[in-house]
Amino acid sequence: MSRKTRTISSAIVAVIAVAIASVALWPRSTSSSKDGAGPAASAGSADSANPANPANTATAEPATPEAVAKAFLDAWASGDYAKAGALTDNAKAAGPRLQAVMKSLNPASVQLTLGSQETVNHFNFTAVDTFGGGPQWKYGSLLAVVPASGTASPLVHWSSAIIHPQLGAQGTLTATPPPVAVVDAKGVPLSAAAHPSLSTVLAKLATARPGGSPAPTGLRINFVDVNTGAVIAGAPSYPVGASTTTAGLQLSTTLDDKVQSAAERALNAYPESGMVVIKPSTGGVLAMAGNSKTTAGLAYHATRAPGSTFKTITTAALMQAGVKPSDPAPCPPTSTVGSQTYHNDDGLKNGYPNATLADAFEQSCNTSYVGLRDRLSGLSALADEAKTYFGLNQPWDMGLGPATYCTADDRQVPVSDGQERFAAETFGQGNITMCPLTMASVAATVASGSFKQPILVPGAKQATATPLSADVAAGLRTLMRGVVTDGTATSLRGISSTLGAKTGTAEREGENPDSWMIVVDPQHDIAVACVVLNGGFGNDKAGPAIKAMLAGIGVGGR
Repeated sequence: MSRKTRTISSAIVAVIAVAIASVALWPRSTSSSKDGAGPAASAGSADSANPANPANTATAEPATPEAVAKAFLDAWASGDYAKAGALTDNAKAAGPRLQAVMKSLNPASVQLTLGSQETVNHFNFTAVDTFGGGPQWKYGSLLAVVPASGTASPLVHWSSAIIHPQLGAQGTLTATPPPVAVVDAKGVPLSAAAHPSLSTVLAKLATARPGGSPAPTGLRINFVDVNTGAVIAGAPSYPVGASTTTAGLQLSTTLDDKVQSAAERALNAYPESGMVVIKPSTGGVLAMAGNSKTTAGLAYHATRAPGSTFKTITTAALMQAGVKPSDPAPCPPTSTVGSQTYHNDDGLKNGYPNATLADAFEQSCNTSYVGLRDRLSGLSALADEAKTYFGLNQPWDMGLGPATYCTADDRQVPVSDGQERFAAETFGQGNITMCPLTMASVAATVASGSFKQPILVPGAKQATATPLSADVAAGLRTLMRGVVTDGTATSLRGISSTLGAKTGTAEREGENPDSWMIVVDPQHDIAVACVVLNGGFGNDKAGPAIKAMLAGIGVGGR
């Protein structure tokens, strides 16, 4: 991010300098606050007392720039970000932006005090953010009001710099306790220097506060990149509250330095790739590695179609609906639904005669799954299966704060919007998005028979899901073993007698397909997912990458 996006313009800097140096023309001391009393505690929060409220225009005096500035601060302090946004000249951007930054900063209460009018329609104000445990951050800022024009009332001119003078459009604010050392499950120190693809994760873990621990009395305010969560280089940092030391303190994680190193080495040969390794019995993340110059945290931030690896979830739903692995699953060269014609990968371009469900899974026949969709319960079947049994479509808190990973929405597997889309989603295309983290969790659920939400901090509260039945879980493991011994995962043969897999080749419009692979090995209590963007067939890139990682931790040979 350029320095330009992190700081206010030179013009606003000059205005602030003038504001600080000048004598107040019309002194005011109107205070607004957000605390346990809620919006009613905010001065002037009642509609009848707000001259900027259009509902009161019949009895109130015409809105003045000062009244609008005060009403904006009132709404902000009370947490009514939609109302605050409506008092700006960019309501669509202002309300959500205010809400996002304040959610990230997370003060317990906010007090905003309107100060003096420094120049025409420019007002300074002070902010006091109080955090749990008592630390307070006090600072000054400035806002401008666009004058009334015709019948239009004055409006606050929106800019992120109102929140803080040095906040740019691509930044946000965090208040975190002093960092502690982060170690793996065996006590081995973990550092960004040793594990660059973990840098953002380690920075967040270093300032994480485990549930139930007392609120810190000392914090540091940082300006961070809204996309990556990394502290913005060159941006200011403000200590608030009591000075505390973290010498000798450390945070233990589920990560395994050996597995993390092996995953990182395995991805060196595959640009734009990511891999996650999970311990199925606990949900503990052993490794989360990436090799990307375009997607920070690709292993847990990518939003890509998972291709045929998703057939694992579809197959679970089919088996629960009564379809047996030995039941017919015709695999024609193509299958047409509405205006869309679906096809198989090149290896099955002529179809697969007399295919069963087991054949369709092992050989990865798309058209079989298109044909079997009528055995499912309707357009919501895959979304329901994903959440009910595989723990998807809900926030997870791995120790980094709650998030619904690998989707731009709140669900990785949305309800299908029609039969054409539903057909594509049976084999992992359509509107489904995943990343190695979520698909490694799918594999781990198959390995153990029940969803254990991925975690980075031992003891963290985990979201739950309904366990798979013993028959379905065993059936899926048998099918995944068949993918290795008789199907498309030829790169993983001879590694372990209990190792199973599912390949995926996810189509991309105008691009080479993504190479996917998920792996389970109950004998070693391990589940893996890997994607290589635009890497082609799943067995070509993702498979060899996983094989290299397994060799690096002593599972199988090279």
